[in-house]
Amino acid sequence: MKNSKHIQWLYRELPALMNDGVITAEITEKLRAYYGEIKEGSKSRIALIIFGVLGALLVGSGIILLLAHNWDELSRATRTVLSFAPLLAGQALAGWTLIRKSESVAWREGTATFLMLAIGASISLIGQTYHISGDTGKFLLTWMLLGVPLVYLLNASVPALLYFWGITAWAGVRQYEAGHVLFFWPLAVLIIPHFWQAVKENRYGVRAVSLASGISLSLCVATGIVLEGALPGLWIVVYSGLFAALFLVGSSYFDEAPTLWQRPFQTFGAAGIAVLAFLLTYKWPWERIGWEHYRTGAAFYSVAAIFDYVLAAALVFVALYFLFSQMRHWQITTLLLGMMPFISIIGYVVTASLTSEVFALILFNLYLFALGLATTISGIRNGHLGTVNAGMLILAALIVARFFDSDLGFVIRGLAFILVGMGFLLTNWIIIRKINRNPNG
Repeated sequence: MKNSKHIQWLYRELPALMNDGVITAEITEKLRAYYGEIKEGSKSRIALIIFGVLGALLVGSGIILLLAHNWDELSRATRTVLSFAPLLAGQALAGWTLIRKSESVAWREGTATFLMLAIGASISLIGQTYHISGDTGKFLLTWMLLGVPLVYLLNASVPALLYFWGITAWAGVRQYEAGHVLFFWPLAVLIIPHFWQAVKENRYGVRAVSLASGISLSLCVATGIVLEGALPGLWIVVYSGLFAALFLVGSSYFDEAPTLWQRPFQTFGAAGIAVLAFLLTYKWPWERIGWEHYRTGAAFYSVAAIFDYVLAAALVFVALYFLFSQMRHWQITTLLLGMMPFISIIGYVVTASLTSEVFALILFNLYLFALGLATTISGIRNGHLGTVNAGMLILAALIVARFFDSDLGFVIRGLAFILVGMGFLLTNWIIIRKINRNPNG
């Protein structure tokens, strides 16, 4: 993937290289011909898209509020017409956009967002007008399925994000009503072709990054909702596999991103692993787990429970595949993050077999300490202040948690906190000096 920032740097260096005789004018022209013109990311274009979407949201919300004013005093026929009016207006606007403004991202995103909201408003208003029975889950599912074609018809990503969050909300409602939500995964797959197309166009562009961030956030929430939970503690393995898979996939395909915000899979994966590992240093996640505490009853569906095992195995397999396929290129920090699901499996099996949490607690305290230490060292070596602070934060969180979780006196705790604080200050000072000495390194 050709990165515009890297190409810009190369083009700035070419004249000096040619003047110093490092390369010839012919090679310079060949390089320019190979990389082509730089496609500048227009900030004004991005602003137009944002304002277009916000405008659609505000207009849609305003129309709903206007319709709600004195709604009960209107006749049924008038309410029916008003219920369909936003939908018809949105469809007309979508048709005009496809004919006249098909090249405008701002128009496509804004129109698709407005029409997506209009669909939900029309369904709700018609149901209220004619007293059509239904529940929140059916309403959300119907709304989202009717909105999917907008994603591909107008090539719009905001409706895709709304769809993903909508099916996540549907899953939550469905699970709350004591039903299984295995249908979530086929629903989620419907958006994958759009995301893949955005990645092929520019994996570090606003569209691909926004979709990756929204999907990652939705998966972090939806995975816990979808789990049937018949086997206590299996969520530990599932979430370990999910976060590791996100991180490793991101490291394999999005690692050349120039900024952190353009690496959403790595960010969500690494942050998820750190938080989960921290929680697993406490006793409560390991209590009453394993087959001896298997849950049965009307509230649990055997088919959905089987899928829990399939999901856990699939996520661990994905993590294992990417871990071994790229292992030779990675550092110790990446290796530790990728090993999270396997460490979780060890902790889970031993704890379930011995019915004691001691081994798992020791294991994850050591793991989190190693992760924090490796992250800090990696940041110091590479001169990345953010990485150093992330590693120090992990270590500080672990130390603080253990001191509040023990019977140590206030003097020892106070000295420990002072030492950790001094470590933060000293490490930052070292990195800043290193950056000042070598600003281009």
